[in-house]
Amino acid sequence: MSTAPSQASEVPEAPSQHIVVEHFELPKFALQLYSRVSIDGREYRTRQKLGREWLFIDIQTDDSKLLTDADIAGLQACGEFLVLESGLVSEETARPLSPLVCSEKVHQSNLRKSEYVTACLALGDSLRRSRSVLNPILREVAERRGENPPGFTSVLNWLQEHRQYGSSYGTAAYSDRHDLKGSRRTKLASFQETAIEAGINVYLARISMDLAYATVCERVREYDIEFGSALDKDDLGPRFVQSNGNLMPPSRRTLERRCAAIDRFTRDVARRGERYARSRNRTYATVALPERPYEQVEVDHGRLDILIVDESGIEFGRPDIIVLRDRATSMILGFSIGFEEPSYAAFIHGLRHTIYPKDLSHLTGIENKWPCFGRIENLFVDNALHFIGHNIEEAGRELGFNVVRLAPRSPWLKGALERFFGTLNAGLLHPLPGTTLENVLARRDHETLGDATLTLTELEGLITKWICDIYHVRTTKGLGIIRGVGDVPINVWNRKAKTFQTAPLPSMDTFIALAGDTIERTIQRDGVVWDYIKYEGASLISILTDTRHRARQAGKPTTKYKLVRDPQDLGTINLINHHTGEVLALHATDAHRKYADGLTLHQHRVIIARAKEQVRGECDVDQLMRTKAQLAELICQLRNKPSQKKVQRKLARYLQLETAKKLSSTISAQDFEDRSATGFLDLAAHAPEILTDPPLGGAVQAPPKPRWKRPPCPTADSGAPSDDLSDLNQFKKSKNWSVSDGRTS
Repeated sequence: MSTAPSQASEVPEAPSQHIVVEHFELPKFALQLYSRVSIDGREYRTRQKLGREWLFIDIQTDDSKLLTDADIAGLQACGEFLVLESGLVSEETARPLSPLVCSEKVHQSNLRKSEYVTACLALGDSLRRSRSVLNPILREVAERRGENPPGFTSVLNWLQEHRQYGSSYGTAAYSDRHDLKGSRRTKLASFQETAIEAGINVYLARISMDLAYATVCERVREYDIEFGSALDKDDLGPRFVQSNGNLMPPSRRTLERRCAAIDRFTRDVARRGERYARSRNRTYATVALPERPYEQVEVDHGRLDILIVDESGIEFGRPDIIVLRDRATSMILGFSIGFEEPSYAAFIHGLRHTIYPKDLSHLTGIENKWPCFGRIENLFVDNALHFIGHNIEEAGRELGFNVVRLAPRSPWLKGALERFFGTLNAGLLHPLPGTTLENVLARRDHETLGDATLTLTELEGLITKWICDIYHVRTTKGLGIIRGVGDVPINVWNRKAKTFQTAPLPSMDTFIALAGDTIERTIQRDGVVWDYIKYEGASLISILTDTRHRARQAGKPTTKYKLVRDPQDLGTINLINHHTGEVLALHATDAHRKYADGLTLHQHRVIIARAKEQVRGECDVDQLMRTKAQLAELICQLRNKPSQKKVQRKLARYLQLETAKKLSSTISAQDFEDRSATGFLDLAAHAPEILTDPPLGGAVQAPPKPRWKRPPCPTADSGAPSDDLSDLNQFKKSKNWSVSDGRTS
């Protein structure tokens, strides 16, 4: 009975094991001793193998360096280890050029040489530097190539080049160095070389070539006078001695070639200075862009090429602008415009515009929003005077950003922002009326550029529209994944702003405190006055009624309070109530609000100066001074009368009122209908008997008593008899002045 073959029982497979090899053998380099190698740009000699490490000795300093085979492989992968010469050879040959600079013609020539060298090396141990050994091989290769065989000595040189540089340069080791052919030694005598050096020094001192060559000839002549008698001029030959027996100076062309051979950096350092040389011969590096907005912000200022006027027609000149730019997105984060030299206050105003959101509701015609706001992390500033010192550092501490100061006189470190000013002037301002263009050379080709008509508000609106609708939406080459292709700033901002988070923004009081424009003033019932602008508010009542507030009293000063204002907007100031620690905002009164809102401190000072000049121009200052002198003479004469005591009392009151500038000069229109103000001030024309000099030894005669048309107003001396009126009162009555010493009749 046949049985079915038994089914083989399934044997479970053994679980796979994870094998860990603890030791790896690395390849080893076959370096020849005394080979010359380059490590990190320095040259070393291979001294010996110490276990697993190679010992290299610095050729210049004899410093030692130990490297393993793995270290050498890693350096070669980075291009920092290069074998210059294999072994210590008896003949020094010129190092070949890099394979990258070999032309196709040179490469074909190197392949030809390599074919002969390879055939010779095939002999192995039988290779000898013998003609009988190598010539048959050379003829065989030449016959195969269909050419004449090369010379035996040339092949030996090729073998030497292969031994020294073949492992590093390949077939480029056979490249001919035609650039090193010819003699590099000078053909001039020692005294001519000394004279040439003197001429070069004169040339580098920004002196003309004529004077430099004259110096060369003079040095040769001086050498001839001092040492010429000791020289055997017959042995020197006609190249160094003239026909008259004097030493010959080198030619002018030789000096010109030597001067032209000086590198540009050395020539610029000698003729213009090291700073200029570094600036002219500098190189640029494209840095990586930051990852998030407001991480790196750069700030700079520039002068705008346009004249600005006030609403009243006063010309303020060319304004300055401070701009802050984001490096990550190329967005303009904020700006500030002022007419004074860029100041710390204007810089703070630009910071405030940068950090806070932009309100464009008061501007019409702007299509795109300005979505930039946030806290600055790093602020890059230059070395301009208004950005140097503790002020900017204090602002950084208060606002929480780091100040990075760029190298002096290095505008290329913020080249994109420097370019912004040129683009703004050329793209927006030069076509506008009142432009000054970039310089006087550009203006001379224009017959008229138009009169200045733009105000500060209009200029700010134009710049804002240009930034939002043109600068932010056009392609910038410095953006994008591939620099040079470019991207649009607003698109880059939208992508990076999705993940951008900023800390809460600082208080507005911080910026006003940083501006630092403060003063102490007293509070009157109608408000406080600062630079002719009056401010008021209902909150002042709480201060005036406070028991700690000291009102004006005899012998006691009134309480003063600290005022703080923003130099960029005089419409509102802050008053610090030191009794309660409150900060009260005071607005300009209705009479000043239209003038003060949005007014900068510089504009206000210019307007005040112009107003004072206008008042002085309309007033006859000379005539006024003459009248004051005549009045002073009259007072001196009255003061010297010993019998007039009541006159002296009246005079004392008059002087007190004159000192307080309260004297009233109201004139009755009925009595002076046809008299001008100038006739009123001409005291000599109306009182000649008083203002004329008295006779010697005589007293001043009192004027006749005029008739009264109406009784005088009650005075402080009411009840006194009419015959006690002083001479001064009679004089006033003759002029129809008030008899009440300051009160109108």
